[in-house]
Amino acid sequence: MAIKKLNDFYFKKLGNWNLIHSFLKGFWRAFFFLLLLLLIADLIVMKFVNDRYFIPVILLSLLCIPLLYYILIYSRAKKFIRTRYQLRSFAELTTMRRYLLYAYLEKSGFSTRADLEKLIRFIHSEMAEEKKNYQPLSTVVGVFIAAFLAILGGTFLFLMDDVVERLIAAVLIMVMAILLYIVGTFIMSIIRSKSENNTKKERVLTKEIIAIQTAMLVSENTSYHLFLAMERKIAENDFLKEIITSRSFL
Repeated sequence: MAIKKLNDFYFKKLGNWNLIHSFLKGFWRAFFFLLLLLLIADLIVMKFVNDRYFIPVILLSLLCIPLLYYILIYSRAKKFIRTRYQLRSFAELTTMRRYLLYAYLEKSGFSTRADLEKLIRFIHSEMAEEKKNYQPLSTVVGVFIAAFLAILGGTFLFLMDDVVERLIAAVLIMVMAILLYIVGTFIMSIIRSKSENNTKKERVLTKEIIAIQTAMLVSENTSYHLFLAMERKIAENDFLKEIITSRSFL
């Protein structure tokens, strides 16, 4: 539960949507509205205009999509972080996000490199426990399929006297086994997708914590402080200060 809360903090509260795009909803609506107009225009061309103009119009529409995205979303987002957070680029946004995580963890009791190392071990242990929970389910599904096919195959083959009929039944059972394997694999992939997504989040979060540890080590051994400028900028922003003072994931 604690790791889930920490993941929610980093990937939701510190995500691009919460920090940037939630303030640009009007531009997103305009972007999708223009995409809808492009689609309607393509349908009109397909219906009423000569076929030789169809491909050029489609290509023109496809070229308009990245242009619209750049004008309505990318440029607006860049302007937003410059005016709202005093950041010159998206690279600085990454540094700011890292500092916000550092400040939040410090408030939660992880103020030293040794504390962060313990947190990394805690994250790994929690994720390892979650992965174990999915292994028995996979074994149960495999045993069920094997038992089902063994009973079905034995019943059919026992009732048949003709060699040709037994051969046909064996082939059908093999085909059914393949189909059941495909279905079972698909179901298990859906079940494991959540675990795999959490594993990916674990790697990203661990990487960020290690980066914070590195920045702390540099500040201890040199006069360079990576987060000093970010600390000043965030101190002047109530929205970012509120994120740092969120309830601890513990």
